[in-house]
Amino acid sequence: MAYYDNVNPALLELIDIDAKSIIEFGCGAGAMARAVKEKSPFVHYVGVELVAQELVKAGDRLNISLHRNIDDIGAWDDDAELTAAMPLAYFDHVIFGDVLEHLYDPAKALGEAARRLKPGGSALVCIPNVQHWSVFQNLVEGKWPREEMGLFDKTHIRWFALGDMVALLQGAGLVVESIVGRDFPSDQGLSVMEDLEPLARNLGIDPDELIRRGQVLQFVLVGRKPV
Repeated sequence: MAYYDNVNPALLELIDIDAKSIIEFGCGAGAMARAVKEKSPFVHYVGVELVAQELVKAGDRLNISLHRNIDDIGAWDDDAELTAAMPLAYFDHVIFGDVLEHLYDPAKALGEAARRLKPGGSALVCIPNVQHWSVFQNLVEGKWPREEMGLFDKTHIRWFALGDMVALLQGAGLVVESIVGRDFPSDQGLSVMEDLEPLARNLGIDPDELIRRGQVLQFVLVGRKPV
């Protein structure tokens, strides 16, 4: 299924070519691992995936593969296989590409992942933006779609606007170093957001900022672990 074999180019671009160790949560069939190893063939790559048949497809793209439902892990330090595969303060990057919104406790997952980062290492996170113009449109139309993938993926459990994303990273002890919006502007989206200008002004919100954020489908954030 293509859903499990996609590479997010915005995340790939952020990976340090000199990185020696990476954990990817929700690694799917290993597409990101393959792309990273094409640039950095000697990187030690740990992949964590819920869907066993997709993890099998990753094959030799991963140095270590872990079949886990992150939400079902109790105390991470009590999971012997996990702790052996993910030493504390060891990794250059941890990656969550459109994963945290699928978890009941994303704060716990990100916090535990951050413990595995070496000082100066970074979490690379991509999260859908619930402030996207299509959300406003659907709410006004009186519906909430449940789709196979995308912003309205029916398996999403949590929803985030940009402020929530920043707070999530900061709560894990990370310093938000950069934020990049993956936007796909459209005339329809611009029209929807411009119609919200009076509401923004009534709430004391900068309408131009609201319009800008409304064009962003996903935000990609880099959270750095302090040295």
